[in-house]
Amino acid sequence: MRATDTGWKFQTTRRHAAALLLWACFAVGGLVFSLVIFPGLLLLPISTRLRRRYAMALVHRCFAALVASCRALGVMRFEFHNVETLRHLGRAIVIANHPSYLDVVVLLALMPRACCIVTSRHWRNPLFAGIVRSAGYLRNDGGPSLVSASHASLADDVPLIVFPEGTRSPSRGRLGKFSRGFAHIALAHRCPILPVLIDCDPPAYTKQHRWYSVSPQRPTLHVRVLETDIGTQSLGQQGEAAGAHLNPIPQPSSKATTPAHTDTGSAPTHGDVTPLAARRLTAFAEHFFIDQISRHGFTRT
Repeated sequence: MRATDTGWKFQTTRRHAAALLLWACFAVGGLVFSLVIFPGLLLLPISTRLRRRYAMALVHRCFAALVASCRALGVMRFEFHNVETLRHLGRAIVIANHPSYLDVVVLLALMPRACCIVTSRHWRNPLFAGIVRSAGYLRNDGGPSLVSASHASLADDVPLIVFPEGTRSPSRGRLGKFSRGFAHIALAHRCPILPVLIDCDPPAYTKQHRWYSVSPQRPTLHVRVLETDIGTQSLGQQGEAAGAHLNPIPQPSSKATTPAHTDTGSAPTHGDVTPLAARRLTAFAEHFFIDQISRHGFTRT
């Protein structure tokens, strides 16, 4: 019994040390990238579009390495379901629930090209400011500015990642109230919405945990991509167009230098979408996630 307790304590201590090491590498890496590498991209004689593509690729590779290190050092397990859809995703909006700190890291590790909608405080954070600016991520200012800002990324065949809750979920199996930003973007730009379910069992790096906290058991982060367009389902249930027609989930262009979607007109505006349509789509998405979380057993504690 004593030997078992000693082994368990050793494993917990080892995982704690490994987690702190990875967080330290993440912090130092964020500073180096923000202060040195990404500003260096500005010196290259290339277009803004290509510079953003390079920045997205760097973020993807670094976060993929971080996920691989978490797995190799025994900090966390990862179970992925149907994630190939993310790796080859074109012009679409990816929405996900947000149970842990690592959700955005894992999604960006799975997606070679993606644009995130991030909170305004990250634009002032020295660890993230250079990253979010260089990669062309969008500040979550809400309203017409967010709809207009998303036009360039979607027109360039780059998917958007949105956490509709705006912050981490209250607890496992529970959702915060969805904001309507993603719905306004999807309806204004007529693009599909791909839902992704995320669960951490046992809960770790949640709203109730400190960033340095380590659970007694090694947690498993589940990422499940659902091959369904929430927008199309919503319109079908409502039996009306809801102000827009949403397209099937697209795959990216085979030529990386040529956007799959060509738009010669101006960016859609917030006023092009009726508030009622956005509210209906948001409510449908929130209930859809609640149902799917329960259906896949992510409500167990």
